[in-house]
Amino acid sequence: MSDLMQSFPIKKIIEHAEGLKSFYFEQTFEAEPGQFINLWIPGLDEKPFSVSHIKNGLLEISVKAFGPFTKELMKMKTGEYLGLRGPFGKGFSVQKDSLLIGGGIGIAPLRYLAFKLHQKAVPFVSLLLSLTASDFIFPKDFVDISKTYFTTDDGTKGRKGIVIDPLREIIVKENIKFIYAAGPEIMFAAIKEILDELYLPYEFCMERYMKCGIGICGQCVLDDNGLRLCVEGPVLNQDDLKGVTEIGMPHRDAAGQRVLE
Repeated sequence: MSDLMQSFPIKKIIEHAEGLKSFYFEQTFEAEPGQFINLWIPGLDEKPFSVSHIKNGLLEISVKAFGPFTKELMKMKTGEYLGLRGPFGKGFSVQKDSLLIGGGIGIAPLRYLAFKLHQKAVPFVSLLLSLTASDFIFPKDFVDISKTYFTTDDGTKGRKGIVIDPLREIIVKENIKFIYAAGPEIMFAAIKEILDELYLPYEFCMERYMKCGIGICGQCVLDDNGLRLCVEGPVLNQDDLKGVTEIGMPHRDAAGQRVLE
């Protein structure tokens, strides 16, 4: 791991949909699925992003435009320089007979995990969720290497509904023994209740406001248990999350305030 910022040119950009792109950089370090890097736009800010793949000497991060930083990132061109440091945090473990649950842009880090599991010949099934069919990222990559279920809010691809609708059915049908999940935290809150009831072990790739990346500033500490998501996470299991009361609540900002709607 390196916490020193280094500048790299953007080698390639792939646009998946409006406001949804993958950026490719020369690979200068190894990273495990679930780990993240900090990306710096000079003169603007620095933000954490999960690694969505490492292949053929290139490191890939996949980004959805949301706030000022990611909207500015969408304007970047091939050859322009950005700052990278990392990788940081703890990644996913390797478990067989698993179900990968990816929601929205959370599908990106699970894609890297899916390729790792496939490479190791570890059996798994995938469940991908989105608002509508056009919002899915990398659907073919999952279909090519795993049995894949789709759920959309509007029913334009796969089953219409939310994650908890098909979850029990898939767990039984596919004889699932372990769950991986990445996506919006409200999704974690919904599936955690079911998984705890079924005593199924799981790992969630969590998000918080991360600043230093090395456990010093305390910005990403989870309420009630003191876990620093940039060090002990961002991948946490069912034992790590015991006693955490803020799952599904609005995240705290840079000042430590929780922005309530």
